[in-house]
Amino acid sequence: MNAFCRPEHPVVMVLAAVMAVGIMAGCSNPGTATCDEYASQPYSERKKTVKALLEAHNLETISVSNTLGLQQALSKYCGVYGFNTTDKAGSNGSSPIDKAVNWASEKW
Repeated sequence: MNAFCRPEHPVVMVLAAVMAVGIMAGCSNPGTATCDEYASQPYSERKKTVKALLEAHNLETISVSNTLGLQQALSKYCGVYGFNTTDKAGSNGSSPIDKAVNWASEKW
C-alpha cells in the first residue's frame, strides 16, 4: 500500500476531519437562521428551509397543510412575502425563525 494512502497518514487524517466537520455543519438547526437570513434566500432556498424546519421538528414534510402553514407563518413573522429576495426582513430581522410558530402543534 502506498504510504500516502494509509489511514494514519497526516493528510488523510486532516481530510477525514474536514469532511466530518462539513457533514456535521449540515446537521445544524435550521431554526437558528434569522428572519434577515431567511429574507435573503432565493425562493427555492426558502422552500428547503421550510422542509428542514419541519424535519427538525418531526413534522410531515409531504403534508401540504404543514408546508403552506409554515410558509405563511414565516412570511407573517418575518415580513417576507412572495418570491422576492431582500437584504432585510420586514420584521423580526435578527430573531430566529424558529420563534415564528408554536412547535407543540402536530399539524398546521
